[in-house]
Amino acid sequence: MPTGSWTERFVGGLPVRPALHHLGTFKLTQRQSMMIPSKHLTFATLMALAGCAGSSAVSQGPSSAADAAAPPAVPADTGGAPSTGAAAATGADTAPASSALSFSTAQADRGRNVFRSNCTECHYSSELSDRQFKFKWRRRTAGDLFDMMATQMPEDAPGVLGLEAYADLVAFVLRLNGFEPGSGELPADEALLESISLAPLGN
Repeated sequence: MPTGSWTERFVGGLPVRPALHHLGTFKLTQRQSMMIPSKHLTFATLMALAGCAGSSAVSQGPSSAADAAAPPAVPADTGGAPSTGAAAATGADTAPASSALSFSTAQADRGRNVFRSNCTECHYSSELSDRQFKFKWRRRTAGDLFDMMATQMPEDAPGVLGLEAYADLVAFVLRLNGFEPGSGELPADEALLESISLAPLGN
């Protein structure tokens, strides 16, 4: 082939051309040896976009994780104070029940007889219901009255009458001060009699 002539060939499906003949050899140069096929460029572009999307998702990850790990909202502290409904229920449960104890007419009559037999030497029955008596005992209970009688009366022999007699005396005093008799009888027990308030004496 003469020097300086051109001949075009196909190598690997791509067109190539030889360089000028020099010293009986050819230098082949591919026309598109430095060109990237379009399908390769498209794949590289997609990979780059996928990388950007992945980095964006990673940057948002901690925020989402923090939101997921955030503790649920806690109701405002009320300082331990119960709600209105709970307070009403508590008040209803703790309200003192009215006394179920009562004395009978027969018991009050027995107390009157004990008084006449053992107390009239020092006391009048009117003393057990006058203004001074009511003022002194209106803040106390039938239990207090029972204890005073059983430990101090009669003055010359305290406690000699027996506990049942002192319970009868309390019934007598209650009737003198306007308490209504019932069907039961007062027990000879100071602790149980504590449930009967003498506050009505102040009325």
